[in-house]
Amino acid sequence: MRRDASELANCIDVAMRRRPADLVIKGARFFNLATGELERADLALCGERIAAVGEGYEGLETLDATGLTAVPGFVDAHCHIESSLLTPYAWERLVLPHGVTAAVCDPHELANVGGAAAIDFFRRSAAGMLLRLQVQVPSCVPALPTESAGAVLDAAAIAPYAADAALAEFMNLPGLLGKAPDALAKLAAFSGRPIDGHAPLAEGDALNAICAAGLANDHESSAVPEALAKLRRGMTILIRAGSVARNLADLAPLLTLTLCDRLCLCTDDRDPLDIRDEGHLDAAIRQAIAAGCDPLAVYRAASLSPARHFGWRDRGLLAPGFLADVALLSDLNACAVERVVCRGKVVSDAAFDARPPEPD
Repeated sequence: MRRDASELANCIDVAMRRRPADLVIKGARFFNLATGELERADLALCGERIAAVGEGYEGLETLDATGLTAVPGFVDAHCHIESSLLTPYAWERLVLPHGVTAAVCDPHELANVGGAAAIDFFRRSAAGMLLRLQVQVPSCVPALPTESAGAVLDAAAIAPYAADAALAEFMNLPGLLGKAPDALAKLAAFSGRPIDGHAPLAEGDALNAICAAGLANDHESSAVPEALAKLRRGMTILIRAGSVARNLADLAPLLTLTLCDRLCLCTDDRDPLDIRDEGHLDAAIRQAIAAGCDPLAVYRAASLSPARHFGWRDRGLLAPGFLADVALLSDLNACAVERVVCRGKVVSDAAFDARPPEPD
């Protein structure tokens, strides 16, 4: 995320105490995912970024976080918002209070019907949201050649999106392995960015070929041996905690300090009633820690690891220069989210109401 000179100057002035911060989160301890330490310090925010971590900073506004623990906002590394039966604006209002400040979205379900117009709707929605929504480009529309949902997006149709978007889960493994021209053209157009995989039970020569073609991650692993095989070949594993596919219990043994840098958490498809009743990624974090996983490994997989995987160098830590996306917890192990700050603003009804009108 590029920065201009005036923003840099403002952050420097806040850090040097030459001007007040826009918002100071006071009284919290924060979980430093770089070192594993719990530090007691204030967070001084300047616009959408953290300008300073320390004591005694003054701000135009203050958020009293006494007794709370601050962690970086969570990243849903792979989701289909349409599965919630909600628009992106309504979905954001449901999940952001659970600490999810960023998500990687594949709108292939709507694109199968609406084609490029559906992709553009999600991109316009993302531009007005508080939550940082990364809209990928569906790779397989239709999902199967025999489907008749209404839309067809070949390589020529999606190539223009490659300038600023990544390719969503590549489901056409027969086309990849068989070197189908359209499949190869799509992979080539989006090469250089992480390409999401979809490789259930892939192994041996096929797994080598999938990785050689540039597929960077996989969210379909359901057992430790399968996930380990993909990790050994360089893939990042997205551990799924959705409504239908619930793989976290089986893959929890992988969530260690040794492997967490190559692991992320995702929901894939999550029903809105499950979000209301159980939670979102906060529920996955609770489940993993309750299963005995190291909290540092779990919180890294929920924020720092996906940020690194997708090349977001200014996310995933509570540190100067990083984006001011913060979840404030009353209980670290239970991931009990009390307040959320996103884009440097306290998440509230007023913040949602200040969004531009939802796109048609």
